[in-house]
Amino acid sequence: MALSAEWRADGKVETVLVIDGDDNTVRKALAASPSILSQFLTDMGDLHTWQDGQTVAEDKRSPESWGRLVLSRAETGEVIDMDPEKFWDCIYVWFRSRGVDYTTPGQ
Repeated sequence: MALSAEWRADGKVETVLVIDGDDNTVRKALAASPSILSQFLTDMGDLHTWQDGQTVAEDKRSPESWGRLVLSRAETGEVIDMDPEKFWDCIYVWFRSRGVDYTTPGQ
């Protein structure tokens, strides 16, 4: 099964989703945090091993139900799609406003 990951924002909450590529459904949902976002943006590793995350209710299986797409990446790391304006706004909120970047060790 091919997986991908998406960073989504609904205006209040930001989430990183692990998406099952076979049927485009949410497999795992992880609350955005500096460490989760840093991993998502740098080296995702094997998405099959991402352990944390909340149980996904049936009505939240669609990635779109988690808000606006910020960035999506293939399991191999390639960028699939992104909203450049939203991406840089979110990078500012999560990292630059704190004087760090997403590649800063210890995020």
